[in-house]
Amino acid sequence: MSEVIRRENQEKEARRAQWATEVEEHERNMSEVIRRENQEKEARRAQWAREVEQHNRDIEERQRREKEEHQRLNIHWTDPESHPCITYGTREYTARLVNVPGDYNRRVEACMAIPIQIHGVEYKANWCEDHGPSNLIGHWKVDQHEPECTSYWDSYKDLGCASHGSGQRRIEHYLANVPSGGDWDEFCATTPASFRGMHFMGAQLCFHKNLGMYGQWVIGDESCN
Repeated sequence: MSEVIRRENQEKEARRAQWATEVEEHERNMSEVIRRENQEKEARRAQWAREVEQHNRDIEERQRREKEEHQRLNIHWTDPESHPCITYGTREYTARLVNVPGDYNRRVEACMAIPIQIHGVEYKANWCEDHGPSNLIGHWKVDQHEPECTSYWDSYKDLGCASHGSGQRRIEHYLANVPSGGDWDEFCATTPASFRGMHFMGAQLCFHKNLGMYGQWVIGDESCN
């Protein structure tokens, strides 16, 4: 029996040693695989970074050449015109691009690339209408320095709990200083409001009442539970 036990122990030790050797070999192989994968990832990242850098250089060079071409041709904006306010703090402007040669095939690109000064700030067109070389119209949405487009909420009113046990309270405001010609619903939805330590980008619900526009909010309130 002692000899049998001794042989069994030897076999167990041999299997443990073999298993340890296999584990060590597996770990070495995995380390090598991970090392190669990391090298490949780094190589791909470096290649991608070089491609992005080259792409950006190409864009900058193309923009530089186009700018020089626009200046040489004296392509510029004329007849700037302001339009009614289109949303909170924002007015639309248009202008016409002139000196565009009849055979110039990048009219829209020029329209989008050449900035215009409005209130002393340079803007690039949001979109363009191409009706031919002498009728290229740019459109801008200007959301700075437009106080006449700034509506505000007035006459805060607490309407009480939405219903018993709802955990919600209703708040109402009157929308003041809506610009002439402005879309009341649009201004109601985009005029910021702050109350009870909360800030909203516009009313949750808009409705007309007594020849005016009102906004309403439903907020959480534990006192309404």
